[in-house]
Amino acid sequence: MHSNRAVPAHAPFHLEPNFSYSVDSPMPSLLYCVTQPSPAVSVAAGVIEAAVSSRELLGVRVYWSDVGDPEALLGEPESLKKAALQFHQVLREVLAVTTPIPFRFPTLLESAESFEQHLAPEQEPYRQALERIGNAVQYEIVGTWADEQQADLATPVSGREYLKRRQEALGRVAAVESKLKAVTADSVREWRARQERKNHRWFALVPRDNRERFIASLRTAGASQGVRLRLSGPWPPSEFVIPRNSHG
Repeated sequence: MHSNRAVPAHAPFHLEPNFSYSVDSPMPSLLYCVTQPSPAVSVAAGVIEAAVSSRELLGVRVYWSDVGDPEALLGEPESLKKAALQFHQVLREVLAVTTPIPFRFPTLLESAESFEQHLAPEQEPYRQALERIGNAVQYEIVGTWADEQQADLATPVSGREYLKRRQEALGRVAAVESKLKAVTADSVREWRARQERKNHRWFALVPRDNRERFIASLRTAGASQGVRLRLSGPWPPSEFVIPRNSHG
């Protein structure tokens, strides 16, 4: 099982970067995440080397940077890419101490004075999610099958053939999932999964104290024929923010 430190591409709650700005406006603020009120994590620098601040608000702790020049952040694709890497580095530093719920990047507000107005509608979901998740973290396992990677999805197939392939794919996914859950039963609080076009993603919510046991358990699973499993993490538990019974 290979390790891949890829950055996750999504987060559950976000505020759209919809604001006007002029030189006379208060300094815009880029939001990183919310956490439990304590502990407060000290992070030296964030996007475009701006200082990272935090404060307790509405029962959570909010992390942000004041951005003097939004164009330096959003103006060019390369600038945006660099800022995204710096954003996720802040999340990693926070995650090393406590569990964050990240905002979608880039989430910009007109100023720090507007935090309460924008956070108030989501304050209860945030508090509930942080309480439910506790100090757990997320791991991700991506499964790819060699024959599916090589399949030509543009070639038409009959309805019967499609159903046959779909049934086979569901069976292979179920077999891998059963093995993963069996070997990690004593280290994972909850599993979630998502099917994508040519791969399947599993997400494990793992208490911090169980991280080494979880990884050691996966090594005992052995290889599954025809499938490559790639492990990454720990990550902020974005897939677990919304309660399971709220999906769909």
